[in-house]
Amino acid sequence: LLTKLGPSFIKIGQSLSIRTDLLSPAYVRGLKSLQDQVPPFSTAEAREIIENELGSSIDELFVSFPKEPIAAASLGQVYRATIRGEVKDEESGEMVMGEREVAVKVQRPNIMNQIALDMHLIREVAPILKRTFNLNTDFVGVVDTWGAGFVDELDYIEEAVNAKSFMEGI
Repeated sequence: LLTKLGPSFIKIGQSLSIRTDLLSPAYVRGLKSLQDQVPPFSTAEAREIIENELGSSIDELFVSFPKEPIAAASLGQVYRATIRGEVKDEESGEMVMGEREVAVKVQRPNIMNQIALDMHLIREVAPILKRTFNLNTDFVGVVDTWGAGFVDELDYIEEAVNAKSFMEGI
């Protein structure tokens, strides 16, 4: 059901899947499937998104681009592709032109609008859920924190900067 409801609900389910203090083992087991069994969206859509974002055709951008992603998640999916570019020559240590594998991470179509709408609706329902289930927590605050986290996860440029910084520190 959460998979059909979309990315925001998948993320919430993933968050709840580690809350063994709140949910029964049967629910936790069911929700854990959201950690690694999210269905991908079509590669045709992914290719269109890449071409629109980068302003060139897939054939101009990549030496090879696969038909299927290597992983799919709630907010996007990842492809292992090959590009032409500078690579380090193993013998000389110098940078030369060559081919290298890259990870291409593509967000689901219209993801920002979908998350904004989902979080708005969930936020509207949060006070009702709090009263109905007599929850002793700032449920609206929890929803706001989830929403901010989801939006932060959509900043793939920041993610790339952080990954590069991490790799340079190794």
